[in-house]
Amino acid sequence: MFNAKDFEFLNSDIWLKYTQERYIPLDDLRYRLESLGYKRSDWEELKNTIQKHRKLASIPLFVDSIGKKFWFFPSDAIQKKINEIEHTGNKLYETIESKSKFKDEFLKDAKIEEAITSAIYEGANSTRAKAKQLITSQKSPKSKDEWMIVNNYEAMKWIKENSDKKISTDLIKEIHLIVTKNTLEGDDAAFSGKFRNDVVYVGDHTGIEHEKIIPTLNEIINLCVNNKRYQHGLIKGILLHYFVAYVHPFFDGNGRTARTLFYFKSIKNDLKFVELLSISAHLKNNGNRYEKAFHDVVANDYDVTYFVDFCLESLLAALNKIDKKITYLFKIAKIKEKHSLSNSQVLLLQRLALNKFINISSEEYAQDLGRTREMGRRELKDLFTKKFLKERKEGKKLVYSIDPAYLRSVVPMD
Repeated sequence: MFNAKDFEFLNSDIWLKYTQERYIPLDDLRYRLESLGYKRSDWEELKNTIQKHRKLASIPLFVDSIGKKFWFFPSDAIQKKINEIEHTGNKLYETIESKSKFKDEFLKDAKIEEAITSAIYEGANSTRAKAKQLITSQKSPKSKDEWMIVNNYEAMKWIKENSDKKISTDLIKEIHLIVTKNTLEGDDAAFSGKFRNDVVYVGDHTGIEHEKIIPTLNEIINLCVNNKRYQHGLIKGILLHYFVAYVHPFFDGNGRTARTLFYFKSIKNDLKFVELLSISAHLKNNGNRYEKAFHDVVANDYDVTYFVDFCLESLLAALNKIDKKITYLFKIAKIKEKHSLSNSQVLLLQRLALNKFINISSEEYAQDLGRTREMGRRELKDLFTKKFLKERKEGKKLVYSIDPAYLRSVVPMD
């Protein structure tokens, strides 16, 4: 029964600090009792009170097909992070959009970054430099690791081109088919783009019974996409990410599929700034916290708020990286007068700073500028003479690439 004491609890420091301002697991709170003025003997009652209030104000996400009662608590911290992500993300996207000449290069770089870090997080053996060179060169992959990287990049392009498609079990299988092309081995090789037909284990988690995969995914899609309760587009994408990983519908490639589905849903909801981000970069650097977020959901009576909160933090971290990258590109523009550069030369340096593996010829550069080949050749030679570019022969023609070390010596990164 809800009484006056319950109502007063909603204004207590422990509720405001550790549910609204920060959403922490109850077991973590247990070790702060004395500093908060509670006794150890108060713990069980306090724990039950907090959990009761969290559940009463939550959005139910009951998955009847597997008998699991998930739920999500839209805390103040969650809402604040969403507002910050949207405000910062839209501002950064508008900044990139206003500089349309390198917008496409910037978005391409973001896709490459996500493709690489997602693959490396899942175990691909490669350096970022080699992976970036592989995608830029457009050469055919030669190993499973290279296929993982290229497949992720193709998936990021595919979801942008197919954002009008409805989210369905067939779409999830289609994404899986792309990300797992030529990467599955042994008996799993026959299951690219197909749901598993047996049990699967990941750490201490067991995927749901394979007979229930299709009805469960259909129920989850409806919960995330058509829920009667309001959910921000970011939350919908994150929930799809979580539930696909929880169901684990494939023998391999579940993580890559789930993260790609998050991007798909975000783009479908017109959250354009998400195209700038690599959430996997944060996951790669915080893998233990990512795994803990999955664990905390089940350990706290199927409270998906922990996973949502971690993913929002990942997005904020990714936005911070993008902000620094944009700031650096604008710093490059400030050297124009000191080094007697044209606007087109500055723009080229900005584009090449995003991807040091791009090679450009005078013909290609002239075509980009809409000028004569001779004008293109002169500007490239000028940048080479000033040490910004490196020059080498490729067949019968000269091609140029950025000298990143020299550029950083002229325009230091913060």
